[in-house]
Amino acid sequence: MWSISKEAKEKFSRCSILPIRETDEEWEISLREAKEEGQDLLSELIEELEEAQEELLRVLPNRFIPYVENKTLNQPSLPQSMREDYLKWVREVEQEFEQILNAAYEHTKEAVSFLSPQVQEIFDESLHDSTIDRIERDGDTLHLYIDTEGGFSTKSYLHFTFEGIQSEETDEPLQIGHWIVYDELQKTKDGFAFRILFEVPESEWTIAMKSLEAEYYYRPSAYTKLRDEDQLDETSLEDYLKLLNHDLRYWMMTPDGIYPMKDVTENISLVDGEIEIDSKRIVLTIGTRQFTYDLEDHNPIKWIHTDVYEDPYAQFNEPIPAEDLETAALGDELELQVRAWNTMYSNPEELATIINHVLAKLEVTDENEMMVSVYTSHFYENGILTEAMIEKYRAFLD
Repeated sequence: MWSISKEAKEKFSRCSILPIRETDEEWEISLREAKEEGQDLLSELIEELEEAQEELLRVLPNRFIPYVENKTLNQPSLPQSMREDYLKWVREVEQEFEQILNAAYEHTKEAVSFLSPQVQEIFDESLHDSTIDRIERDGDTLHLYIDTEGGFSTKSYLHFTFEGIQSEETDEPLQIGHWIVYDELQKTKDGFAFRILFEVPESEWTIAMKSLEAEYYYRPSAYTKLRDEDQLDETSLEDYLKLLNHDLRYWMMTPDGIYPMKDVTENISLVDGEIEIDSKRIVLTIGTRQFTYDLEDHNPIKWIHTDVYEDPYAQFNEPIPAEDLETAALGDELELQVRAWNTMYSNPEELATIINHVLAKLEVTDENEMMVSVYTSHFYENGILTEAMIEKYRAFLD
């Protein structure tokens, strides 16, 4: 029996389609700020409710329907008892879906133990927010190529091979660009079953097969740095190749195939093919086949992957000596700041005295508030904060 389903996902999505202020204090703040800015907040909220009304009427329990119809569900005039009931219902649906995801995780964890280390390593991370890049079928075998750009995996490109397909069910045919949001793998009597929930277009796909194999690749660290610095599109292929680690092996992931690369020093060359790049297009010749791509639509830099993970920010994990921690953590040099806080995060008990001393001097700002929340919560969970620091950072610990 499957844990995840399109119906469960839709119920979860709809429960949060109309957020409301949770307390009288929140309403007072929102109304005051709206008045100061000349904003008609109540009219805007009515418009939001009207836009969501059709969806709400499908999923809300009957007791909330009158407040949708009279347009007060997201208004301050909603009775407090009904507001609390609505918020309670939302939390219950959220908790129910969380339990569904936990069950799917346990099923997947059990199933992958019967599969290869490569498959296990892929499922150790997440497929969430990945997209289908290519689909190939050969008899009862399906090859599914997945691009994890924008997702949560260190692996950038995945190649799943579903062998001995026994059944396949979907309410929307698989297509390139399908956006993965949730997945679940199960062990069956005769093999394995795999289900994916897609967001765009919203659909459910389930496949049963005898075996599952996988390969994966990584982005070069140079790619990640350029992307994070918004310099990727401004970097020429020639300059990019100079940034690569030439001791590694590389592959090109084109829209039509995966091809091992022979050279990436000054120009690109392939092991079993030819590639020509001019100012307008890329021409790829593989045996008797030829593929042409427009440079306006395809950047060959984005095609290059390797089979070795390079941490693009490894320097941030280099520890700072204890005697330099306070100066580095409170200083203005970003790299030293990050290294110092990472050092304290990894050694809370050993560095408890220094951590409390740093926190006593730290000034909380809008810019560092999120960071402070993460670190103080971690230190609190490890039981190393003094009473004074617990009181100072109480807002982040409740």
